[in-house]
Amino acid sequence: MGAWPGGRVLVLSPTPTHPQDYGNRKRIFQVCSRYAAEGAHVTFVHYPAEFEWRGALPVSPEQAMKNTWHRYYTIPPTRNLHAKPEGYNHHIDEWWDESIAQFLRWLFSVQSFDVFIVNYSWLSKAFEFAPPGTFKILDTHDKVSGRREMLTSLKLNPEFFYTSESEESIALERADLVWAIKGEECVQFEYMSSTPVLTLPHLDPEKTFKRPSADRDGYLRVGIIGARNNVNRMNIAEFIRVAAPIFLDSFAPVRIVIAGSVCEIIEDVDYPFVELRGRVEQIEDFYRTVDCIAVPMRISTGLKIKTGEALSFGQPLISLAHAFEGYQPSHPLHSLKDFEEMARAIVDLSFAPRSKLGELAKASRESHAATSALVEESFRESDLRARANGRSVVVAVDSRAFVEGSVFQLALTSMQDYLRKHANVTVLVVRGSAADVAANARAVAMLRRVVVAEDVSGARDSRDSLAAIGAEVFGVEGYLKRTQPRTLVIDAPHAAFDKRLLPDATVVSRIELIAHARRDANYRPPARFFRESFIAVPAMSLGVAALAGSTGATAMLSRSFNGRPEIKLPPRSAEGAVRTLAILGAPDSPAVRMAAAMASAWRMRPQVVCGFGDRIPKDLAQVLAPDEFVASILEFRAAPPRAAVDLSSGRTGLALCREILELLHIPLVTGAAMPAHHAVEHRAEWQRVSTERELWSAIRALAELSHAELQRQFAQVWTEIEAPREWHWLRRRIAERAEIKRAA
Repeated sequence: MGAWPGGRVLVLSPTPTHPQDYGNRKRIFQVCSRYAAEGAHVTFVHYPAEFEWRGALPVSPEQAMKNTWHRYYTIPPTRNLHAKPEGYNHHIDEWWDESIAQFLRWLFSVQSFDVFIVNYSWLSKAFEFAPPGTFKILDTHDKVSGRREMLTSLKLNPEFFYTSESEESIALERADLVWAIKGEECVQFEYMSSTPVLTLPHLDPEKTFKRPSADRDGYLRVGIIGARNNVNRMNIAEFIRVAAPIFLDSFAPVRIVIAGSVCEIIEDVDYPFVELRGRVEQIEDFYRTVDCIAVPMRISTGLKIKTGEALSFGQPLISLAHAFEGYQPSHPLHSLKDFEEMARAIVDLSFAPRSKLGELAKASRESHAATSALVEESFRESDLRARANGRSVVVAVDSRAFVEGSVFQLALTSMQDYLRKHANVTVLVVRGSAADVAANARAVAMLRRVVVAEDVSGARDSRDSLAAIGAEVFGVEGYLKRTQPRTLVIDAPHAAFDKRLLPDATVVSRIELIAHARRDANYRPPARFFRESFIAVPAMSLGVAALAGSTGATAMLSRSFNGRPEIKLPPRSAEGAVRTLAILGAPDSPAVRMAAAMASAWRMRPQVVCGFGDRIPKDLAQVLAPDEFVASILEFRAAPPRAAVDLSSGRTGLALCREILELLHIPLVTGAAMPAHHAVEHRAEWQRVSTERELWSAIRALAELSHAELQRQFAQVWTEIEAPREWHWLRRRIAERAEIKRAA
């Protein structure tokens, strides 16, 4: 398992990844491939801005991208691309297209992503559409401020995108992390912005092939390859102009072989030692026909990807120091100062023993290894920073959370809909059956990110069918170790939570849901293996206080539902039908027995809802465990009661029953121990009982008042209860943790 098991990475690029016939395409392809190899799902969004995509839709490259990445989208441009600046420079969003904004609004509303990589500073406005839980990386490719001045110094007309440092700083500030393609630009970006910057050069994997035999006529074949742009054209032409008299005066056996689309625009190179080969179908074929590679780049921006390409093939390499920026030099010929010195080095090499080429090839392999280590280090540091974003939440659930209408499903979607506005939420199924997940593809799609523990019943056998609907199967320990979520919400337990896997995480144990999942109220929440531990309960009780004291966890008053979930119920029965009074509490307690007798006296049918594990007296009829009671209502096996009395004193398991009743707008009279989230001032005196006389009066009112009157008297209570604010404390904590990590 890689660094991103089950991760989601979104990439926005104006450049396709296929075919890899240009350096920037190879760079983007490599970055995407790296995340895919580490276990992430890569969604590639292509805003086509390159020449061949302006008036056509190349079928083969598009199909290749669809086949390569987990998801692929094309955003049709709705504006003229590559427009000239409105002023002296482009402003940073001058090429922005509102079609990108519309697409991103939709995509982020239906999917969540851990990492959002935007290629090129002029598309950085895209970061404004990413939710807080997404870590934003700007892959700059090159520095665009100062580009106009650089081109002018070369007596070239300004082309492509160029801007000022103040405008480029806006782009850098929008990101959480900036990738500079070479160390020199890294230093400049650090000066321009407060955003952390890492150097991430481009380097292809090492490739080896048999070196060509010596030229029959004794020439040293020096390869130069480049794409069609004026910077390449000018540098190559100037090098040939400087080198020509040196080659001719020394009678050097040198042949300069120029390849690539730059041949279509290059001029003033009509010398006997120059061969223009043009475009090549396979780059390897070109390298197999030359003895060494030269990179004559005196001035430019960004990384010289052709330098990295030559290193990856282990080619003997002659380069100016500027062209080797971003790579680790291993030989004096990697850092030549100017074109004249490069030309003389080529002359010396043409007369040297052929073993000198072997020495240069070895130096290339050493430079490749050193640069590869730098690339890997930068990727790992990027991973750590993204993981430390502080906005990753895992909710551990019972598989019944995927069953439509179950209490687990209502509790999960109620909270998940709220939390995913502030964090990346992963639903981790740790209990139950994989069949519940596999049978509910719609629920998987709505929850966006679902992982099933491989020790859940049927998970291993259902791996393919789960993958087909977007759910993945992982071992819990390995998954948590690698993903390192900042917050773990436990709605269902797993043995892995009792191990030191997430020492920097906040754990929230929702005791009511755990009790219903296990059918057992005796659960000890984990605390000592986490940075901080909370027990989320809808009501305080002596049992909760004792549990918090014995485990070191902090009790936090919080309902199991945020707001009022949509609960489907059959039509309300007529007033003349059997009227049921639900009584929450221990079945052998005097108060519950008394309430049952009073209900019968007022012609109501008592239904006692006991705690998990309670002893049920034989003389009491209609006694249900909490999960049975809730399921009977939500699954339409029984009509909701007319009214209810809560005499449970906040006992674990019964508090969730109370929440369900209140959400169904069932009039409920509470005992002395009342949940703190209930505003006392909104309850009439008869709705709170502490004596036998008050209990009698309350049950009488529940029996005699009309349905409409009961609804009127409890309306304000229900409004207060359903205010969607129960999880604000967790949102604030997630945000605080993220800011602490960002500052660090």
